[in-house]
Amino acid sequence: MKNTLVIAKSTFRQTIRDKILYGIVVFALIFLGSTVVLGSLSLGEEVFVIRNLGLAGIYIFGLIITIFLGATIVYDEVEKRTTYFLLSKPVSRADVVMGKFLGLLAAVSITTLLMLGAYLLTVVLSGGNFDYLSIGAVFLQIMEMAVLIAILILFSVFTTPLAATIYTILILYIGHLLPLIKQYALNSGLVAKYILTAVYYIFPNLEKFDIRNLIVHQIQVSFKESAISVGYAVIYVVLVVYLAQLLLNKKEL
Repeated sequence: MKNTLVIAKSTFRQTIRDKILYGIVVFALIFLGSTVVLGSLSLGEEVFVIRNLGLAGIYIFGLIITIFLGATIVYDEVEKRTTYFLLSKPVSRADVVMGKFLGLLAAVSITTLLMLGAYLLTVVLSGGNFDYLSIGAVFLQIMEMAVLIAILILFSVFTTPLAATIYTILILYIGHLLPLIKQYALNSGLVAKYILTAVYYIFPNLEKFDIRNLIVHQIQVSFKESAISVGYAVIYVVLVVYLAQLLLNKKEL
């Protein structure tokens, strides 16, 4: 566990030093500030527009940061031979994978919370109440990012950053369509039903983490539903990280 935390700390430091990351965060903060202008164009719905665009902006820029950071993390370590140095010490490949995951998750979480802080401040300064419900929405967003980070690390083990990015975006798209896929499977033929059902259970159901629309309309999500979503994320992450570890074990370094 000590080795995992050391690698996680090193990965975190590596990611937060990236100048492109700062550029994305600054652009995100500018966007959040611009929601005030966009909100002022509405007729008496300024706070609603700010909350709607603000939460959407946090999600979109969170995705960009997650994919940007995650697509290269393991691949670069292998290509730059850094992994050789790590494995020459009493460090297992499981430590490397888990350490990279935790370090990336910490970096993504901190940048997301920074955007959340700017969003909350914008809402309050625009005359709205403290939007405490949005904290839950952003927390579930971080859970979704954790799933995507695990998937990105898995792809980074055996493919290039560009391919890992494309595959992850495809999974992201399918993951938000799974409820529709399930409905379509119920009305499909036998073969299509089995295929679509397999897709439904294999791909991550990312809609479990999307409560932004409910929060914007001030609809509170029950603790039980949120806990189920968090549990789902944890189980999926553990399985994907374990698979990434197995693939890295088979990789000749």
